[in-house]
Amino acid sequence: MENKPRPRTEKRDKSAWEERSKVWAQTTVQGKSKDDTLNQIIIAEAGVKPGHQLLDLASGSGNPAISAALRMNGSGTITLTDLTLGMLQNARTRALNLDLKNLHYCTADMNNLPFGDGIFDVITCRFGLMFPDNKVAAATESLRVLKPGGRIAYMVWDAYEKNPPFFIPRRTVSQFFGEKEPPVPARHAMSKPGTLETILKAAGYADVIEKEVSYNNEVTDLETYVSNGLKRSHADKLDKLSEDQVRRLKSSLFQAWSPYTKGGITYVPNCARIGTGSKPS
Repeated sequence: MENKPRPRTEKRDKSAWEERSKVWAQTTVQGKSKDDTLNQIIIAEAGVKPGHQLLDLASGSGNPAISAALRMNGSGTITLTDLTLGMLQNARTRALNLDLKNLHYCTADMNNLPFGDGIFDVITCRFGLMFPDNKVAAATESLRVLKPGGRIAYMVWDAYEKNPPFFIPRRTVSQFFGEKEPPVPARHAMSKPGTLETILKAAGYADVIEKEVSYNNEVTDLETYVSNGLKRSHADKLDKLSEDQVRRLKSSLFQAWSPYTKGGITYVPNCARIGTGSKPS
């Protein structure tokens, strides 16, 4: 039986995330999300409503916070947190471009939130819980700042092999450079079914539900999609290539995506897991 690779332990300190935010500033959308599917799923599962006091953890460039603000239509508040100021600046730019005024920004570690007890109606966290060393402690800290009866929704990536947006570019780039494919990243560390449910129950949440969510992102501009992916994840390698080599690398990626392309549209599968729970009244 073939041994499947396990997600590696991958620690990123604050400076590493700050450096990553510079790349995201160059590649992130400057307004509404072009592919809003996962944002809308976590917003719906969390039960976000106009008038809520919403806390979004590990907001990055503003997902799902920007989409939540648009749904709330100026009522309530959305507090965005991230480990780095750089990522939050990306989110702030998007909000300004969309004339959103009910957003607040705060650099914060999800293990030690700078808020009092029982403040927020709802908490969202899209692709952030995979990174703290003590995930139960992080979920417990979120429970502390929730109002009794308040809800939380965590979204994490499902298995590496279920997510071509990750394994296709990593394998293609590795083959291009004649290198061995790197270990499975930490972003997939919570892909085993039941992991989220166990963490939420251990943290003290009630009404816990975990489920898989999947969909196809319809990419009509594969050139931009591939270019942005390379800039975000392989900028160090791109800097060493000539223009011709970059063209050949992109050509390899276009070929790798061809089985998913039909009629000029590339149907990119995405697979995640979502866990929800509520604070006991």
